[in-house]
Amino acid sequence: MTASLDLTALPALRRYLESLPTAERDAAHAQLSALGPADLSSLGVSEPQPVEYDYRVDRIDGTIPAELRGTLYRNGPGRWEDHTGRPLRHLFDGDGMVSAFTVDSGGVHYRNRYVRTRHFRGKGAVSHMGTAAPGGWRSNIGRLPPNLANTNVVEHAGHLYALWEGGPPYEIDPATLETVALRRFGGELRWLGTYSAHPSFCPVSGAMFNFGVELAPRPHLRMYRTDRNGRLGHFRSARLPYPAMVHDFALTERYLVFLVSPLIPDPMSVALGLAPIGDTLRYRPDRGSVVLLVPRDGGKIRRIECDAVLQFHLSNAFDDGGDVVVDAITYADGRLLERIARFHTSSLADAPGRFTRFRVTASGRVSAEALSDSPCEFPRHHPGREGRPHRYAFVNTRRTLGAFYDTVTKLDLAERTEVSYPAPEAGNSFCEPVFTPRPGGTAEDDGWLLTVEYQAAQHVSRLVILDARDPSAGPVATAQLTHHIPQGFHGNFAPSS
Repeated sequence: MTASLDLTALPALRRYLESLPTAERDAAHAQLSALGPADLSSLGVSEPQPVEYDYRVDRIDGTIPAELRGTLYRNGPGRWEDHTGRPLRHLFDGDGMVSAFTVDSGGVHYRNRYVRTRHFRGKGAVSHMGTAAPGGWRSNIGRLPPNLANTNVVEHAGHLYALWEGGPPYEIDPATLETVALRRFGGELRWLGTYSAHPSFCPVSGAMFNFGVELAPRPHLRMYRTDRNGRLGHFRSARLPYPAMVHDFALTERYLVFLVSPLIPDPMSVALGLAPIGDTLRYRPDRGSVVLLVPRDGGKIRRIECDAVLQFHLSNAFDDGGDVVVDAITYADGRLLERIARFHTSSLADAPGRFTRFRVTASGRVSAEALSDSPCEFPRHHPGREGRPHRYAFVNTRRTLGAFYDTVTKLDLAERTEVSYPAPEAGNSFCEPVFTPRPGGTAEDDGWLLTVEYQAAQHVSRLVILDARDPSAGPVATAQLTHHIPQGFHGNFAPSS
């Protein structure tokens, strides 16, 4: 290794590098050496957080809006090591850690707890999404990744769930964040119990729709509907054109909408223990994509083939006469898969996400149009506009950093303009901006954006509250933590009853 690269402040990264074979370690070190000071300091957000906290935040800057009451729940890996202490490679490999920022008349209370999955409790296999178990193929044959409950956290019908798409959700106590149990909803989640981390909520009925990918006896989607009282039932099933990874979907007033990307693993290599599933996942544009429109009233499913699209996250969708409009974050090629498979030392500078609008016509034609040139991810919108025409989307964008998103941006999809709040210091980054409506508000942007900012120089994090009408005005309030929160994936706000 080159001695000039100082990783003193990044002990977990050092341990990860030391765990690599020599050739891979040298290549990873070269990647790190090419980073500028801001990018290098930004990597601190991937250091683990071993401590579970429970305290009232002392330092509040600005004034928390009086109408903002409830809890922001967030989920993401809190550590990237298995229960033996071995460093893990893939972004999706870490144990789920749920954070809760409870906003009340007294200020902000912070609490975090790891989800007590089998893996976290030291049970089960250590063959992960992108890190094989030690011992070669004999230790990995037929092994699937453990359920880490690390991707999203949602509240519905009085229950809080930590979600991971490869298995059933874990129910979490909304006040203490203690793990209650793995939930199969009376056996409705069968076999592996796959259940997406991205449910959609009908603003009219209060129902929660979701799905799981099942590969046997042939690749298909199994869809679920959970009513406002928490009763889950099988809704529909639809065949997939190939064994694809399907991460997200959207809801309109008429349809469940799936934009299937040809993200295809090599099941034989996984079954034989030759490689973990994350390392076999490939973008196969030669296989094309398919749009599945699943009528909510039970009518015939529409299948529309189109040119290949690579996306993980849909923003929103709505019916427009006989057409269906779908917004998504798209990528030009499969480089993103390589970056997240070795995220510790990778930059996303050559894998920008684009906010893209697709129109599926009644005649079966699919067209696409980019609505922003800013590299972006983690789109959110007003929950009352779920499945309906909307004007605004709120995203993370990248201005200066390569590996993380350093700006919160409001996209005006009608005017094709954007307003942004960039991180105030070099190396800082933001997580997904959660739009929270103002109680009684009627305008689509009347509310707040809640995000967590990693402050690289101090290696701490803070809750940031922005006015969604004009994020560029800066925070209306911040709540300063005494420690950092590792980079997370998704979260949601549950208002006080």
